[in-house]
Amino acid sequence: MIEILIVDDNADYLHLLEEALRSSGYDVHAAQDGVEGCEILTSSEINLIISDIRMPRLDGIKLHSFARELSRHRKTKFIFLSGYKDVYSNLPGLRPEIDFFLDKMTPIESIVKLVNKLVFGDFAEKLL
Repeated sequence: MIEILIVDDNADYLHLLEEALRSSGYDVHAAQDGVEGCEILTSSEINLIISDIRMPRLDGIKLHSFARELSRHRKTKFIFLSGYKDVYSNLPGLRPEIDFFLDKMTPIESIVKLVNKLVFGDFAEKLL
């Protein structure tokens, strides 16, 4: 089963995204900040990470750095969700083939479609 970690300090948004991904067949781990996200990354086999950028305790940028320091997550696809997309899209160390940015105004259905494409490639469109 494909395991996805979603991290967001907005409980309503976190729950909405969690339910959408679960109903699409994914095993979802949810965390309310980067500290919880790091704990999940070290104890689960996560295949994709979706994270808000601005959060208390540990933000999404530091969560990304933590993930990249773990050998099993150096190439794990990472989707940043934020209302501040332009501010962060040119951070050093990001790789466009595995690191993605979405505006928080992106419809949940579009996020799920991107997840499907990242997980299953072009085959995802044939599944639908």
